[in-house]
Amino acid sequence: MKLNSKNIGRILIFKYLGITVLILLVLIIIFTSLSIELKKYINQNLVNSYLKESTYFNIQIVLNLIIVFFISGDIGKSILEKNKDSFWTTFFGFLKMWVGFLMITMFAEMIPRIIEYGIDFESVGLGVLIWIVMGGPIFLIIGSIQGGITSWFVGKEMEYKKTHYNNV
Repeated sequence: MKLNSKNIGRILIFKYLGITVLILLVLIIIFTSLSIELKKYINQNLVNSYLKESTYFNIQIVLNLIIVFFISGDIGKSILEKNKDSFWTTFFGFLKMWVGFLMITMFAEMIPRIIEYGIDFESVGLGVLIWIVMGGPIFLIIGSIQGGITSWFVGKEMEYKKTHYNNV
């Protein structure tokens, strides 16, 4: 694999995504070992739900990873080739990712209902409106927090890669 600007951005974003997943897993393991009630809650709401409908969740995970793949390539290209500000480019890239996650979550909830109950444009429009009004702010807040925290680290590493990339 040739390391161009898009691939460098993808590698960095996926590295930090992996670190985030590892931190969350360690925290879940620590907190479930401390509380029996929390362990029951996590088993009931995370583990059992995933085991019952693993195909449904795996499709969402793959679609989210596809969004991360393309947007992280654009982040790398913007910073390394177009010399845009690394912090803000990464921050707005994470916001784009979270908007994509919102769309995937919205359609992942709506498509099974459409298949089950049939297409009713009023219900579909109402569902989209509810998701955008109720879910949109939550996804944007979480994306802003994650983007603000992660963009600093990714931005510093991108700046280091930028000096190396431009000298090659």
